[in-house]
Amino acid sequence: MRARTTLLLGLLAACGSSEEAFIGELTAPVVYGADDRLEVYAHPDDGLRDIATDSIVALIPTARMNPESDGSYSIFAFSLKDDRGLCDDQPFGNQPVAASCSGALIADDLVLTAGHCISEQRPCTNFNYVFNYHLDAPNTLAPIREEDVYSCERVVLDSDSEGGQLTPDFAVIQLDRPVEGARQPVTLRPATPLVEGEPIAMIGFGSGLPAKIDSGAMVADPRTNTRDYFVVNLDAFEGHSGSATFDSEDRLAGILLGGRVPDYVPAPDEACVRANVYADADAGEIVHNVGVIIDALCDASILGDEACEADACDGSPCGQPSVPDGGGGGGAVASDSSGCSAGGASPTPGLLWALLVFFVAVRRVRPTNA
Repeated sequence: MRARTTLLLGLLAACGSSEEAFIGELTAPVVYGADDRLEVYAHPDDGLRDIATDSIVALIPTARMNPESDGSYSIFAFSLKDDRGLCDDQPFGNQPVAASCSGALIADDLVLTAGHCISEQRPCTNFNYVFNYHLDAPNTLAPIREEDVYSCERVVLDSDSEGGQLTPDFAVIQLDRPVEGARQPVTLRPATPLVEGEPIAMIGFGSGLPAKIDSGAMVADPRTNTRDYFVVNLDAFEGHSGSATFDSEDRLAGILLGGRVPDYVPAPDEACVRANVYADADAGEIVHNVGVIIDALCDASILGDEACEADACDGSPCGQPSVPDGGGGGGAVASDSSGCSAGGASPTPGLLWALLVFFVAVRRVRPTNA
């Protein structure tokens, strides 16, 4: 018998039905130019679809999920329309908004996410780490089974920015057990600089929705000399914090941190909201460069020797991480060592972007009590 995911639209035991239909097609432009978000099943790129199903993790508050006797999980959540007061013509309105943040599998028991997704107020144990939170056919939520749901064993590495800085801002979560089935860690991009105009794709859970793939973005400012973060025109929302972004070879280039606000704006003369729209040229979404993260993983002995050699920043492939024996702890680690560290780099013309971001960026974490 195929396990199923029961969706109850409404909070906890409130009204709603698992038969509630979803809106899965794109009908309106959102954020930067045309809306590039596609359902996982509908995306034309086989590689990105495989990553979405095998490597991408939703951070869903434990209170929003309940195990059933048949091995499936029920999800308790409002629809996006009810949660935001969305206008009827907006896409995804009847889909659930369950996820608070996004993450990516980087080893068989390690998940990378944004540092600000985990805090004293939101400890890692507050979340389930969930694979398969996506639509696998029109209007059909994929089944979420026991082997898709994990809990937090500990925070292996936590580096949240301070003093108004955007980076470092990432966390590595050790799961309660190694992943099961066909799960695969993402491939890390060598810590080489991106270039302006380079294509970027993102997979994550914007507004708490089931996973979407956005492959219509480009790098606006690579910040080549600092490599701390780069600026893109991805269609990002709350809940996208920690979302994996990929280069044209489907390698992890970084994780989304924040961007322009607000996500939704009141519709003129209507008692509802629509997604905010910016021109593609007004790119303002901030992605944590993977090079800084690789540095910190190497400093903490989480990456293998091959990935941490001095020439790793010059294009050598990065190996898959593993938890060191007796390692971990969860103390803050901010890399300022050799390799691809952003520390000590000289200013670049991208400084104007930094000033822009200081005023317009907001972290893309979705409140857990929403």
